[in-house]
Amino acid sequence: MAELTPERLFEIRGLAPTSDPIDCWAAVQDLLRDREQLLRANAEAAEELATWTGALR
Repeated sequence: MAELTPERLFEIRGLAPTSDPIDCWAAVQDLLRDREQLLRANAEAAEELATWTGALR
């Protein structure tokens, strides 16, 4: 799972309302992509836990 690097998070947090719209759009895309990856990982972990505890059979 590719996560946002600390450097990229720092760049995104440093964007101001007056920043270049292209940079802002790229930041939004990076954040949404990272969110989707985290949601998938969470769902996989929940399924593994449910299987392990016997809740899923």
